Amino acid sequence: MKDMFLLDPSVTFLNHGSFGACPKPVFEDYQRWQRELERQPVEFLGRRATSLLAEARSKLAAYVGADADEIIYFPNPTHAINMVVKSVSLNPGDEILTTDHEYGAMDRTWHLLCKKVGAKYMHQPIPLPVTTQENFADQFWSGVNERTKIIFISHLTSPTALIFPVKEICKRAREAGILSIVDGAHVPGHIPLNLHELGCDLYTGATHK
Repeated sequence: MKDMFLLDPSVTFLNHGSFGACPKPVFEDYQRWQRELERQPVEFLGRRATSLLAEARSKLAAYVGADADEIIYFPNPTHAINMVVKSVSLNPGDEILTTDHEYGAMDRTWHLLCKKVGAKYMHQPIPLPVTTQENFADQFWSGVNERTKIIFISHLTSPTALIFPVKEICKRAREAGILSIVDGAHVPGHIPLNLHELGCDLYTGATHK
């Protein structure tokens, strides 16, 4: 596999989560598009970019089980979640329920929002080992109460690499009238993903990891 990458062969590179490393064919195609842009920047950005992005969005939507008009591009999942956080409406005393396995930048974003509006960001402890999906769902859902307005949960966690049963959590959230937001930064390309089947209200992911 190392021959497929441009990585220093003397280095064992394990941090594909933060920045990733392009396989050679991907990097070459990326450079091809850069050269195409540089040949006619105004023509490319002014006339072609919109249709090219729409085509890419359509193909990405098919890959993740969504409709093209449900897909929005962002620089990264952290940026996307920040836009979502700034768009939600919360009142003093409202609660966002999450786990104690979430990405630090996401925790800080929610804490900042809660501090501003007087809401609470609640970490439901998920002890290890996680034995069954049913046990996880019940353990997590025990943190839900009448003040819970949003569920924010990872699909594939950053610190522990656990795959959470978010489909079941989203089903319960929808039945309870709770907004479900899933952090799927590490999911696309790693495990099967069908957003329509998943049933969440909002999902963010990255295609470079």
